[in-house]
Amino acid sequence: MTWMRDERSTTWARDRPDSAGAYVRLHRVYKVHHIGDTGVVALAGVDLEIQPGEFVAIVGPSGTGKSTILHLLGGLDQASAGIAEIDGQDLALLTDLERTRFRAERVGFVWQGAARNLVPYLTAAQNVRLPRSIGGRVERVRPDGSAPPDTGALLSIVGLAHRSRHRPVALSGGEQQRTAIAVALANDPALLLADEPTAELDGEAAARVLEVFRNVSRELGATVVMATHDLLAARHADRMVHLRDGRFRHPGIPLAPLGPDGAVRLPPDVAMGFADAELEADVAEDEVVIRRRLERGRE
Repeated sequence: MTWMRDERSTTWARDRPDSAGAYVRLHRVYKVHHIGDTGVVALAGVDLEIQPGEFVAIVGPSGTGKSTILHLLGGLDQASAGIAEIDGQDLALLTDLERTRFRAERVGFVWQGAARNLVPYLTAAQNVRLPRSIGGRVERVRPDGSAPPDTGALLSIVGLAHRSRHRPVALSGGEQQRTAIAVALANDPALLLADEPTAELDGEAAARVLEVFRNVSRELGATVVMATHDLLAARHADRMVHLRDGRFRHPGIPLAPLGPDGAVRLPPDVAMGFADAELEADVAEDEVVIRRRLERGRE
């Protein structure tokens, strides 16, 4: 048996210093897809925290729920149970109109097929300008007081300033995907979601796309969440989390067998971290997750 410490921050997003990135929190999130009279569990109580400006890769084979998590974070779908929060806002409490505005103002999407992200008859620069041509958006205030990057700056960030006048058909697959990243960043989103962005690219093109994601998190402060089955791609992220059977799997600490009284003895340094705290535990077939219990169920 292994023990897994499930650490939680007790500082809420509204109490944090202003940040260009998003603070992401999933708490006991379940998602069940209904096919006829049958319910298929896509997510089985996942917990995840992502700090502002962090680049996180969600890794797992097809069908494990990676895309489902991106859809929940992007406001494209709602959890069956649990809490999905961005910057302290429970997305389940938003109206349809508020959710649409949230996607337009706070989230950028990069899909697997670059063709999905670009308008074929527009140049790279025109594709990047297109999201900003839609009226009604309220500009987000950046922490350092700077203006959001313009079209030229975004194309420079993705390494395509010299290709700004080319249409997608004249760009390679990797260039198309990097243009798609610039498009996703056009409205200066706090959160950038990428679903298998390198699946159709060769090694060199994929490496350049992944380097762009790192630059985006560092230079623009955006929080980047990438779903991928490619462990090599995931190693470019600041942190990698593994999803299997709708649950995150984390490296655990081996424990001694249960005592005759059913007690579990924790390592001394771990036990000290939980001193004087009220605890709760999730018990699965191959792991035990122990966490602090806080007021109103917030952890």
